[in-house]
Amino acid sequence: SYSTARASANESWAHFMGRRKFVASRQASQMFLCWLEEAIVRRVVTLPSKARFSFQEARSAWGNCDWIGSGRMAIDGLKEVQEAVMLIEAGLSTYEKECAKRGDDYQEIFAQQVRETMERRAAGLKPPAWAAAAFESGLRQSTEEEKSDSRAA
Repeated sequence: SYSTARASANESWAHFMGRRKFVASRQASQMFLCWLEEAIVRRVVTLPSKARFSFQEARSAWGNCDWIGSGRMAIDGLKEVQEAVMLIEAGLSTYEKECAKRGDDYQEIFAQQVRETMERRAAGLKPPAWAAAAFESGLRQSTEEEKSDSRAA
């Protein structure tokens, strides 16, 4: 059954996530810091002019980053997406966390969605259903806010 397969996969996933977080936070971050330090010395990368601390003074702050690895294998993709949507809408998770679980960067996805929606509009095509629903929802909300503002005045 789905529940049994998911429970089994989650057990393994928890182990591998712990190992991956350990390796990424130690090894990959150290490699990045070494690269960044050399790039600063060679003037390939320059620190902002208003930076309060030099690289050496705040090495760990300059190298503070998160590493996104490959995503978890989906047993039933539809159920997993529904779960992610419900968690986000309930305020129990974020786009960043849910996209990272799938091995994606939410900022790249958002930027790509904006580009695709604009290209569709320029080509005279209908926006995707989710974009149209979001637009209508925003329009409805702003209309309701205007009505409540006019009642208050």
